[in-house]
Amino acid sequence: MKKISVVIILALVCVGINSCDKDGLKGDATIVAFPQHHGKDIFGATIYVKFKTKDLPANPTTNYDLKIVGDPEEEHIHIKGLLWGDYYLYAVGYDSTINLPVVGGIAVPITWDKRQTEIDINVPVSE
Repeated sequence: MKKISVVIILALVCVGINSCDKDGLKGDATIVAFPQHHGKDIFGATIYVKFKTKDLPANPTTNYDLKIVGDPEEEHIHIKGLLWGDYYLYAVGYDSTINLPVVGGIAVPITWDKRQTEIDINVPVSE
């Protein structure tokens, strides 16, 4: 009987550990991404978000977990409902001052203590 109790307790612990989400869209954190080209805001950019990574995916516009198209009137994009963990943001936009598309990205960690906050991040982009 004692062995069965130990096995049940271990099974519950394993299930509990694996059910703790990290990275994803069930949280309270918000990243406010500001795509910028040489310090100039890029309006209406699209943000591709990859969960559970600090590295640029091989093809960030097809290998992503979330895509948010920015409003052409706004210089920022809200990425809401994030859990604590690691994310990679990849921005695609257009710089009207040089008439060229711009792309770029940045790794964004959300730590446990920041899991319920709004985090402003400048996303550097270039031609």
